[in-house]
Parts: sequence; C-alpha cells; structure tokens
Amino acid sequence: MSSDSVGLLSSPDRSSSPSLIDQIVNDCVTTNQIFFDYTGSISQQPPRSPGKRQLTVEESLITTNDSKRLCNSNFREQTDLKSITPISINSSLSPSSSSNSTDFLSNSTSPPLSADVINWLSTFWAMSNEDRSRATEALIRTCSSNTLQLNHIRNQIEPYFQRDFIRDLPRELALHVLRYLPAGDVGRASRTCRAWYETCNDILLWKRICQTKSIPLKQLPTIFDDTIDNSWKRSYACHKHLEYVWQHGQPLPDPLALRGHEDFVITCLQFDGKRIVSGSDDNSLKIWSIATGQCEQTLIGHNGGVWCSEMTDDLIVSGSTDRTIRVWNIKTGACQHVLYGHTSTVRCLALHDDIVVSGSRDATVRVWNIRTGERLHMLSGHTAAVRCVCYNGKYVVSGAYDHTIRVWLPDQERCVHTLEGHTNRVYSLVFDGKYIVSGSLDCMIRVWDVEQGTCIHQLTGHLSLTSGMQLRGNILVSGNADSTVKIWNIESGKCLHTLAGRNKHASAVTWVQVVLNYVVSSGDDGTVKLWDLETGDFIRDLVRLESAGNGGVVWRIKCTDSALVCAAGSRNSTEDTKVIMLDFDRTTICS
Repeated sequence: MSSDSVGLLSSPDRSSSPSLIDQIVNDCVTTNQIFFDYTGSISQQPPRSPGKRQLTVEESLITTNDSKRLCNSNFREQTDLKSITPISINSSLSPSSSSNSTDFLSNSTSPPLSADVINWLSTFWAMSNEDRSRATEALIRTCSSNTLQLNHIRNQIEPYFQRDFIRDLPRELALHVLRYLPAGDVGRASRTCRAWYETCNDILLWKRICQTKSIPLKQLPTIFDDTIDNSWKRSYACHKHLEYVWQHGQPLPDPLALRGHEDFVITCLQFDGKRIVSGSDDNSLKIWSIATGQCEQTLIGHNGGVWCSEMTDDLIVSGSTDRTIRVWNIKTGACQHVLYGHTSTVRCLALHDDIVVSGSRDATVRVWNIRTGERLHMLSGHTAAVRCVCYNGKYVVSGAYDHTIRVWLPDQERCVHTLEGHTNRVYSLVFDGKYIVSGSLDCMIRVWDVEQGTCIHQLTGHLSLTSGMQLRGNILVSGNADSTVKIWNIESGKCLHTLAGRNKHASAVTWVQVVLNYVVSSGDDGTVKLWDLETGDFIRDLVRLESAGNGGVVWRIKCTDSALVCAAGSRNSTEDTKVIMLDFDRTTICS
C-alpha cells in the first residue's frame, strides 16, 4: 500500500515512535547538558519564550491521544515543570535584586558559576536595552571564531522561535494553512500529536480535498469503517487503495466472462458501474448484471446489426444497419420507441439529457427526443457518410467521410462552422464545449476552437488512422492503428509521451480510456495494457487473451474508477466472443 494510505490509516494511538521513557531520557539528557553548560547547574533554566503559556502535565495529556505522542512544545513545558526550577530574569531588575539572583546561582548544589561570570551577569542585568543589544552583538562577534560556541548559542536561541502554529493558531486559520498541503502530507501531519490529529481530521478539510480530486463520498460499508471515523477521509483512503490495486494488486482480479453473442462481433459497449450493455452484429443487445454475472435482458427487434448505443439510468438507445434507432426500457427490455427517418445505416449516436443525436451513412445528422420519440431537427450539409457526432446541449459537432467537421446550432438547424483541413476521412471526435479534437485517416489530429471555428494545433506523429481518443482537461490521449498511444497537451500542441517501446501493442490500438491516473488501451493483439498517465511508463498487462497474437482481439473497453469491462473475440474463431469484467474494488464490503 502507498505511504499516503499508511499515513491516512495511522493515528496517534497506532504510532510506532519510541517509547515515552526513551523520549524523556533522551530529551532530558540533552536539555540538562545544555543548561549545565550554561549555568553550571541542572536546576536552572534560561528565560522562557515570551507569550508562551506553561501547561500542566494534565493539560498536555488532554490534548493528546497517547502519551507517546506529546507535542514537542508540550514536552518542553512538562520537562520544565518536572525537572527544572526556573529563573526569572527581568530587564527592570535593580542592582540589589540582581545581586539576590546571583546569590541564588552561587548557592546551587551543583558546581557554581565563577565570580567573574556572576559579576558579568550582574552588570548585564543592570544595562539599558540598547546596551544589552550591543553587548550581545559583541559577544557573538567574540565567539565567531569558535564554531562550538556559536552552535551552543544557536541551540539556546532556536527554541524561543519554534512555535506549534497548528495548535496555537485559531482552528479556522490552522485549517486554512492545511488546505494547501497535499492529502498525503495532511495524513502524515495527523500523526504528530493529538492536537494535530484532531485538526488534520477535520471533516470539511477532507471534503475539500476529495472535491478537488473529484472523489465522491463513499456510502457503502468499507474495510476502513473501524479505523477511520471521518467519512470523507475514509473515501480518500478507499480511492488511494483503488489506485494501488490497479497498479500493484496481485493477483489481478479474477475475470468475469459473460458469453452470449456466440461468434459475432461486439460492436458497441456501455457500462455504468451496475450494468453492462453489449451490442452486436447479431442484431441484438444484451444487458448484463454486475452483481450476478447473468444476462438480465436480451433486446431483440432490429433487423440488422447493432452498430452504436447509448445508455441512461432507465433507457438504452441503439442504432442499426436497418436504418432505425430504437429506445429500450432498461428494466423490462421493452422497446418504447422506434425512430424512423434515416435512409442508411445509423453509424453513431451522442446523448445529452433526453436528446439523442444520430449520424448516418445517408450524410445527415438528426436530433430526437428519446422520451417522446419525436424527431426534432434534421441537419443537412455533409456530402458523405457521417462517422462520428458529439453534443453538449448547445452545439452538435459532426465528422464525416467528406473530410470535414461541421458545427451546428440544432435549434436553428444551422451550420455555424465548417472546419476544413483534413485530407482524408474523419473517423473520431472529442468535444469538451471549448475545443474540438478530430482524428482522420490522413494520420493527423487537429484541435479546433468551437467558437471561432479555427484550427489551433495540428498534432503530428501518428502514422495511421486514429481509432480512439479521450480528453481530460487539456490532456488528450489518442490510440492509433500504428500500434502506439500518445499523450498530448492540446493547449501547447506538444506530444508529452508516446506509449511504445518493447511493451507496446503488437498491432493496431482499438480503444483508449483514462481512469484515475492511468491510461488503459486495448489492441488488435488481444491485450489490454495499463500505462502511467503522468510519466507514460508501461505498468502491466491487465488482460491477455489465450489467443493473443494469434487472432484474438479486444474490440472495445469501458472503465469506471473501480472496474474494467472489455469486449473480446477473434477474427478466425480462435477465441470465444465474450464480455470480460475485472473488479478492482477491494475496499467495499458486500452485504
């Protein structure tokens, strides 16, 4: 498990720090030696730091969960109370009171200060503040040639400037400081002492950390319920454990193989964490239960192969070579609407709320309401088959075999931009509302500004068709038929990493997806590989078919943070057609 996770699971009660006796012995020996060097007696102490309140032993223990985890500042104060008799040195002392203090030093049971030192101290106490400052500067200059003396002076001064700011600041300010730390550092800081543990365990602090990293609150029972009380901190611990299992978990999760499409190709795949929907050129779709591993429904009605699909919480939308779009009830399997209008194969779908956009080989784009089954708009302008569509609720973006990308305002049925630049068919699109990224058979990837309709960057480096892309923020991951995966920064137009080398796919990359901090890629070589998103390093193979390298193919993959689903088969009947699922969640307790 990662060090971050260890820090999260640790509390002052579970510390592996030295015992209290060892700590007291070591600290007292050091402290007493310093005081002996200075005063000739271990029963004296230099002046306390101004404004620092002395705590009783009982008060200090109240702020700690374990006697082994006393704050350093608390420990010094307790040592002062138990072992050292303080000296009060006041700048306003009169010569007579100074004489009394020096008499006390001289009458100590330990070896006394010499008369010269006592006289010097009496003179120093009688000086004005300005003279004291000048005398101190002169003393330091006098000691400048002796390293040991300078170190001794530094060791005497430093404790007066060391403050436990987390404990001493108001809680709101302490939390404001902690919010700038990485989560792992906050977890490690919580092991310092009880006061830090209570502050670093603040639920709003961990909620902010989780929201910054888009980590949802985990509602299900987990293996950390008995060790971490803070629900948001527990969710973060589950997230870190999940990252660890993806990368290092041994053995890999047992694959769940779902068979049902016989030897047909699985052409489309959907996964929402609860159900898997697979579409095939056997004219059907199947709904699989993750909990039972069984086929819940087989959706039959299309008269041609199913080529594309989308899914909501309660509906499935599918497009087919029979030129229709069907809307299915996900629970009952009943077909609620059949959407007629296209005059050729429905090749692609894009869903946003209750609106689905379809692209067809008839060169048109159509907009439908899946609740009512009504056709809302038809967008005409392409001169060849529409291969890919995107929709964000405002703009429809379509890519076609006529080498162009078009940007539409569907409510007005108007094309606002025709993006020209590719010299061959456009096969893939991603759109985040600001940037459009298009992949083409011309080996180029282009980045476009949706508002201006201009090409910002041309990403070169791939040698063939870009089969799949995913965009996260300004990071683009592209998979190509040249067997490589590339990671790009679309704002700078630079290629950050090429995922290749001796562990690369042996043939065309069929699909890519970003999950957590990893890139997952599938290939025509029958493997699914895991890569580090930040470094581009190969981590390991997640799936390797028995017929890998001998006709086995992984056609599609879908991921959530906790699971991988892939559609696999072969081109020469060497591998059964199946859906494979790997569950990486080892923190949830199943009821």
